[in-house]
Amino acid sequence: MRNQLFQYLHFTRKERNGTIVLLLLCAFVFALPDILDNFRESETTDFSEFRKEIQAFRDGQRAAASAASPELFYFNPNTASREDLMRLGLSEKTASMICKYRDKGGQFRRAEDFKKIWGLAAEDYERLAPFIRMGESGSFEEGKTRPNTVKKQFEFDPNMASEDDFRALGLPERTIQSILNYRSKGGRFRRREDFQKIYNLPEDDYERLESYIVIAAASSSALADASQPFAPKKRTPQTIDINLADADAWMTLPGIGEKRAQQLVRYRDQLGGFLSIEQVGQMYNLPDSVFQAMRPLLVLNSRDIRRIDLNTASLEVLDAHPYFSRKQAELIVNYRQQHGPYRTVEDIEKIIAFTDKAWIAKVKVYLKV
Repeated sequence: MRNQLFQYLHFTRKERNGTIVLLLLCAFVFALPDILDNFRESETTDFSEFRKEIQAFRDGQRAAASAASPELFYFNPNTASREDLMRLGLSEKTASMICKYRDKGGQFRRAEDFKKIWGLAAEDYERLAPFIRMGESGSFEEGKTRPNTVKKQFEFDPNMASEDDFRALGLPERTIQSILNYRSKGGRFRRREDFQKIYNLPEDDYERLESYIVIAAASSSALADASQPFAPKKRTPQTIDINLADADAWMTLPGIGEKRAQQLVRYRDQLGGFLSIEQVGQMYNLPDSVFQAMRPLLVLNSRDIRRIDLNTASLEVLDAHPYFSRKQAELIVNYRQQHGPYRTVEDIEKIIAFTDKAWIAKVKVYLKV
């Protein structure tokens, strides 16, 4: 047994030499990469450009974070633009939702109404509540708000009115200074519309005061380069039926100019008619001060309204109504497609997403089957 194992493991001289050569060859092959590395020139990668790009990206991130840091300034939630709301630190989605709410006729009547916006974080409301200013037509930098004075409305000539007169009319200080600077440099208001061209004059203020602007006739020498001066007709306020009045009738009311009169007629047509005088005050961008001033002259004798048929109305028709958002219109149409025609107006309460009972009661009167 031992002899057999010895013979099995025995190598001849030739076989031993071949095994040794094979082992040396294997060792050389495995060591070859390390040997070659010693003869190669060391290559170094230049990361300087890459580092510059990283630093530029980081600088951009810091700049974006600095630009996105919220600012704090006084604002009116009924008139502040989407950009103003985002500057205040609100998210793009929340700012768009506020603008959508106003576009549909919603209006903030008290500062507390602002916190009812869906998606507005409680900490954002607490942070912004001290800066909410109702009844002002624009957003103002901190410390530069209008004086807390009662706005009066009386006939005035912008070419002759004093600084105190403009202040009594409720114009912002910066607008008053722009008017005075314009006049001191030889500027003159030749027509009522010229007053609207004053830089930083809020649109709401112009529409509120338009009917009170009276341009006095000037000497022929002073108007040598101008056409016949505009002589506005004095309009006597009169009682109007809010469901029948045209734009001209609306313009007889205090604080209502041509543009706002057209907006009121268009809002009434989109709504389908008014069912209460309070609905007039819900129109987007109508200051509460203007609504309260004309409210005694509003009557509602005609209550015929146009109702939307739930079973035939298209998505566009529903979305065009001030009380419906695009999403709500889609839900109504989708429910009809999935469950068949509505049998009664009350069937919209079966839509799970409609949980606001006050909203349902408000829109039901404008629907029919």
